[in-house]
Amino acid sequence: MQRPDIRKATRPLALVLLLCSASASAVQAPNTLVDAARGAALAAAREAGVNNPTATVTNPDPRLRLADCPAPLAANLTGQTRLPGRAVVRVACPGAAGWAVHLPVSVQAKGDVLVAARPLPRGHRVQAGDLRRQTLELGALNGQYLLDESAALGQALRRSIASGERLAPSLLQAPVLVRRGDPVLMQLQSDSFVIHANGRAMASGGAGERIAVENLSSKRVVHGTVTGDGRVTVEF
Repeated sequence: MQRPDIRKATRPLALVLLLCSASASAVQAPNTLVDAARGAALAAAREAGVNNPTATVTNPDPRLRLADCPAPLAANLTGQTRLPGRAVVRVACPGAAGWAVHLPVSVQAKGDVLVAARPLPRGHRVQAGDLRRQTLELGALNGQYLLDESAALGQALRRSIASGERLAPSLLQAPVLVRRGDPVLMQLQSDSFVIHANGRAMASGGAGERIAVENLSSKRVVHGTVTGDGRVTVEF
C-alpha cells in the first residue's frame, strides 16, 4: 500500500496559514484610528483657545477591516464645530487606493465662566462688581458662556437674571445710549471742519448704530452714528 505524501497533504494548510498571517498583518490597528482622531480633536480645541482639553473617541466598528496604511494617517474635523463639545473626525489613509472612516468624538474642558454675583434687572449695564466666576464643564453649554470679563462689562441685559445665573452672549446687547425723542449733541464733521449743534433723536440706538436725528436749528433730518450718551456724529 502506497503511503500518502505528507508534504503534499500539508501544503494547502500551510498556504491557508500563510494567507491568514499576511491578512492579519495587513489590517490597520483600530487604536491607530482612535489615536489619530483624538489628536486632531485636541489640536483643533487648542487652536480654538480651549485650555487643557480632553477628548473621548468612539471606537470604530470591530467588524471593520482596513488595509494597513503605508503613510501617516490624515485626520481632520468635519463641518462647522464648536469646541468644546461633540464633533466628527475624518481619519483617512492618503493616496489613490486609500480609505477613510468617520469617528464621533467628544471634547471636554472646564473653565471659570462668568455668573451673576447678585440679581440683576433687565437693561442693567454690567459692572465688574456684578460678576463672579464658577467652574463648569464647557462642552455641555453649547457656547452659551463667557470667559472674558471685557465681553460683558458695559453691556446691557436683555432680561433680568438671578444670582448665580450664567452670563451668555445671547443675554447681552449694546446699551441704548440715545432714546427716541431725547435731546442729543450732534457733532457735524468733515475733513475740513467740525461743528456742534443741538438735535433731537428720531430713533433709539446703541454705540455704533446709525440713527436719524433732527437738527433743531435747521429742522433738517440727517443720519449719524451714536458715539456716546446723548451724542451722535454726522459725517459729511
